[in-house]
Amino acid sequence: MPTLHLVALGLYGLAAALALAPFAGLPSLSRRWSVALPGAGALAHGVALAQLNPAGLAPILSLLALFLIVLQLCCELLLRATAVALFTAPLAAGLVGLALLLGLAPGVEVSAGRNVWSVLHVTLSVLAIALLALAFVSAALYLLQFRELKTKRFGQVFQLFPPLERLDRLNYGALAIAFPALTVGLLFGVGVRFAAGVAVAPAQLVWGSFTWVVLGWAVWARVVRGWAGRRAAFVSIAGFAAVVLVYLALKLVEPGRERFL
Repeated sequence: MPTLHLVALGLYGLAAALALAPFAGLPSLSRRWSVALPGAGALAHGVALAQLNPAGLAPILSLLALFLIVLQLCCELLLRATAVALFTAPLAAGLVGLALLLGLAPGVEVSAGRNVWSVLHVTLSVLAIALLALAFVSAALYLLQFRELKTKRFGQVFQLFPPLERLDRLNYGALAIAFPALTVGLLFGVGVRFAAGVAVAPAQLVWGSFTWVVLGWAVWARVVRGWAGRRAAFVSIAGFAAVVLVYLALKLVEPGRERFL
């Protein structure tokens, strides 16, 4: 398992270097490589994760990294949004590296007879966080592209980034899928705890509720208020930053490797 995670880490690092190469004055490789490298890494990563118990901080960070790469591949194949890799590939590599440091070692217990509802809770909740991160990435790319157009510089950013309309559509789609995924994931989590007679930890309850409210607010702003473009981008960036900061604050209060929070 550590070997496969190291393979994934190396391939994600190469994918990040490939995405950054044009900004360093180096020629960019073909689109085939931008799909093959992270795709091979995701395959090795998925095989490794299938043998792990999803509970615990390190496995969930690893799962979050895998979802980021899968979403990156979807953006590349469906929207030709290669620039998403500028954020997602380095972030995924960093998360895999952190997971390895936290304890993805040969002695990690292999999951057997795992509760299906617990797995669904973890999978949907982590997918929602990955989609929120994708909404942040698309918002950041939108603002960078908008600045290039406003200043009429038309440099590497303008040449390599997707059109504004496509980035805005990507932001909308990520938020629209993330909110129901998180809602169902949280309901599964509460249901599993209730069935087992185990109380939800206060920190988990606070962060889960806060993240749900932030995502709901972002979706409300886009769907009900009709916000788009720069206003929607600022909402996504502010929401993602708030979720991360609250998580870090709660993690300082209740440290530990045995759970995501």
